[in-house]
Amino acid sequence: MSRIPEGRPAAGTPVVAVEKLTIAQPHGRVLLHEANFSLAAGEVVILAGPSGSGKSTLVNLLSGAISAADEGWRIAGHVSFGGARVDMSRERITLGGVVFQNFALFDELTVGQNLAIAADHNAAVGSALIAAIDGLLKDVDRDVPVNNCSGGQRQRVAIARTLLGNHPVLFLDEPNSGLDVSASKRLAELIRSLSTEIGVPVVIIAHHYRHLIDVADRVLMLDPRRHALVELPANALRLERELQAIEAHPDAAGPDAGAPIAPDRATVAVAAGPTRSSAIWRMGWTLRFLAGYLWELCFSPSALLFVGLGSVIVGFVTTWFIFQYLPFRDLLLPIIHSDALAGVAFAELRVLAPLTTAVLIATRNTALIGADIGHKVYSDQIKAMRNLNVPHDIYLTGAVLTASAVASVVLTLMSECLTGWVAMVTWSYIFPEDSTYMWRDQYFQRLWPPGQLLMDGTDWIAAKAIPSIVGAAGIALYFGYKPKSTVVDINQSIAQALIWGLSFVLIWQSVLTLVEFKFVSARLETTF
Repeated sequence: MSRIPEGRPAAGTPVVAVEKLTIAQPHGRVLLHEANFSLAAGEVVILAGPSGSGKSTLVNLLSGAISAADEGWRIAGHVSFGGARVDMSRERITLGGVVFQNFALFDELTVGQNLAIAADHNAAVGSALIAAIDGLLKDVDRDVPVNNCSGGQRQRVAIARTLLGNHPVLFLDEPNSGLDVSASKRLAELIRSLSTEIGVPVVIIAHHYRHLIDVADRVLMLDPRRHALVELPANALRLERELQAIEAHPDAAGPDAGAPIAPDRATVAVAAGPTRSSAIWRMGWTLRFLAGYLWELCFSPSALLFVGLGSVIVGFVTTWFIFQYLPFRDLLLPIIHSDALAGVAFAELRVLAPLTTAVLIATRNTALIGADIGHKVYSDQIKAMRNLNVPHDIYLTGAVLTASAVASVVLTLMSECLTGWVAMVTWSYIFPEDSTYMWRDQYFQRLWPPGQLLMDGTDWIAAKAIPSIVGAAGIALYFGYKPKSTVVDINQSIAQALIWGLSFVLIWQSVLTLVEFKFVSARLETTF
């Protein structure tokens, strides 16, 4: 994470200098070619340009969301600040904190927790910044979930949380999108006073710049014709004319444009670079996220009910049909009753219950995981976690996989117990004159010898249940983390997670069952 000196520089003091920055997209299109610009303390800068010109890409680069290490990107140039000079072709830099257009607040946390998670993963901010944050949130209850806040409150919470990330630059992505004229003016005044008070450069990505430009010091415009970053005065009419000229003549290159070529791919350092330390996980936050996923994936009433219904069906149907519809039932049952009960136990507890449980858990949990992670990607919460130095690989990925492993053990154990109990109740209904002691003696006689702690085959049940359920969760994470640009992408990722997750469960369970039967076939032949 970028670190800032204890004292903020005086207003107007150069803070950041970007030299000869070149950015080429993975498919080869050059967005910027040897661009130079600087940012000063306390100034407000409008970052403008036509759609697709690279405004968001530039912000993503300076905020650490992309770098030359990412597949296909070609980046060259240097960034200087705080006495350091960073080679962008070799190192990732997290120079700016980003307030995303949709705010990217963490839905499962309260206002106070959204602030706390940023503060806990970054260097402490100064008293002036704390005072500015308190002023931003003076009418916001920090104990309520962020979803209970109004749009304006959520925006101010997002700004305050980003400030706690302690970055040298603050980026605002379309902050006035969807606001009326009055709200846009109030926001502009807030941004101006905030930049002056905290003494950091504020860069605003804006399509609707009418009211924001009134408080700006200057404008940086991306010109796709020249692949350049052009500095303009903070004048709305001048900016509008420039943008109209670009739209009217999109292919009219300037005299010095030439034909920019994407920079060569460089060997990129594995480390994040001198401007960013590794994200450090905190035990308290680890347990908080883990507890949330444990509840959702394992202990919530819907999870218990879902698996419970499957266990009831397995226990009832198997026992009922074996003893009610056995051919020549009246002749054979007195002879094979004991062996039939032992066979039912093997089929239910070693095969059907583990398989049914794994399928049900995978069906439910892959959908939940895919939806949850997909939503976090779509709403930029994953980008926000990276930008705030919050390790999502531990708090999300690690917590989901750990909760899935716990769910595989707990819910499979519950299924085994419930299946056996339902089998006993069903048998007692069919044979009301017989004692349940007889059922227990004959049902478990070959699976659970007296004095043995665990049932025979527990290792096989675990080998089938845990990898299949955790593997399905991993597949859901893979599809959930894929980029999402629309809600349709989320739905598609859920469908893909379900299809591939269930396929993995069925294949794993089938293969392990065949291996299990092969491994214990000699014993089965002597006992059944």
